[in-house]
Amino acid sequence: MARTVAIVNQKGGVGKTTTAINLATGLALAGRPTLLVDLDPQGNATTGLGINKAGLHPTIYHVIVAGDPAEKA
Repeated sequence: MARTVAIVNQKGGVGKTTTAINLATGLALAGRPTLLVDLDPQGNATTGLGINKAGLHPTIYHVIVAGDPAEKA
């Protein structure tokens, strides 16, 4: 059975992104199927995982605004 974990806090700078990256990494290293979704416009989880945001297309923006298929984002 799938579980959803949300790391939330209204205040910025409290470690949400760092916690999400480390939790996702730990679960993946433990062999658990893991999906980390970075919907923050700054995309810090994306860069925190070593992914170059400039090379990504389409993004969630293109899915929501332009109607691109989510499977491609």
